[in-house]
Amino acid sequence: MTSGIPVDTKHVRRRRLRAAAKVRARRVETALDRARFRAAQALAPDPEGVLARRDAVRDAEREVRELDADGRVFTRRDTGAQVRTRDLAAADPVPHMSRSDRYEVECLTHRGDPLFFDDAGAAARAARRSDVWCEGCRRLEQALRPARVPALRPVLLRSMRGWAWNGLHRRA
Repeated sequence: MTSGIPVDTKHVRRRRLRAAAKVRARRVETALDRARFRAAQALAPDPEGVLARRDAVRDAEREVRELDADGRVFTRRDTGAQVRTRDLAAADPVPHMSRSDRYEVECLTHRGDPLFFDDAGAAARAARRSDVWCEGCRRLEQALRPARVPALRPVLLRSMRGWAWNGLHRRA
């Protein structure tokens, strides 16, 4: 029984569907291969890129050592004073000094006596807060700071009718 459709038409249709399924399967395999290749590229670093990154890191570390030997200059935004921090061990690698003498902080604006620190973080904090240890920076900051005006604030007062906010009063 052919149910009204010729047999050769059924075979042609079946061959066409099989061919389309094979093409679809081939496309899926190709897409999977591309995805696997991209994932492998992402996971495995490029050898030339790794070497280039290592060279860049080495160059950056060398430049930082040179900067430390020359000293880094911090400029305070509020006063414009310039403070230099230097790593004395980078300038002179011979270990003739104690650990507490490693970092030097000096005010370039007022040419005061330098301070010495054993920690780079402490030296950077001292450079940012030069008004604490440099008398010239302290006077400059006090001259630039506006005079403090006592703030006015509302005060809760007791009246005949109960508590109420009455007027503004100066802070003590």
